[in-house]
Amino acid sequence: MIDRHRFLAAIPAVALPLHIAVAGPNDRLPDGEVTSSGALRAWLVGPTTRYTHAVLGDNIEAEGFVVETGGRQLQLRLGPEAVFEDRRVRLIKMDSSSIPLALVVKAYQERGAALALYRLGPDKIEPLAESAPIGRPNRWLNPVGAADFTGSGEIMIAAVVTPHLSGSLRLYRLAGGSLREVARIDGYTNHIIGSRDLDLAQIVTTREGKPVIVIPTIDRFSIATVSFFGSQAKIVSRTPTSSRILTMSAAGNGTITLNFENGLAQAVSMI
Repeated sequence: MIDRHRFLAAIPAVALPLHIAVAGPNDRLPDGEVTSSGALRAWLVGPTTRYTHAVLGDNIEAEGFVVETGGRQLQLRLGPEAVFEDRRVRLIKMDSSSIPLALVVKAYQERGAALALYRLGPDKIEPLAESAPIGRPNRWLNPVGAADFTGSGEIMIAAVVTPHLSGSLRLYRLAGGSLREVARIDGYTNHIIGSRDLDLAQIVTTREGKPVIVIPTIDRFSIATVSFFGSQAKIVSRTPTSSRILTMSAAGNGTITLNFENGLAQAVSMI
């Protein structure tokens, strides 16, 4: 059985006030997605060209996001020091609370990208936690998703830091006002540079009920299953492919459908 958990990202150092406002359709990020969880909907707003990285295919990023429920909108805007270098606001649950958190990729002008997590209150959006920025401009990360990867009962966030360079698959836990690294394994990617597809990795539940990550190697000539059970990164399986992986999707029953650069497709059982 496939368990496709939603991804995450978004948080602090807010230079402009958090406020309630109505964002018109023309203020939305042109290639942004609308995500939902229950009665909540969310999307990125404030298209800006102040961060010229173009990792997602153009130089237009977002300076804020909106969360809507019951016809009411809460809006958050960043100051000039950062943008949201993303296409979606991921609405995820890290605990038993009925209200999800918002996760977005936040990119600093001078320090590169970080995972940013926000609490959604009844009247405002509040910064909750953030991972350490990568440390250099034009360095990006792409979330994989959130699940109890370690078997501890704690929901953690997986992301690939610099998916076009070292391809560092890392696991983060929420600790106070930070998202702290728990474990990592290098040499994997969940994004092709310039692509708008953020989903070149899948979270799959094994027959034993453990969530694992199915992800291509950095050269995209192999597909691997990576486990973080016990807070240790482990390669469960690795299967070479005849062509570079272009996209992937969950086909059910632990099977992933791979589409290749040569135009062919293949269904691979990963559990």
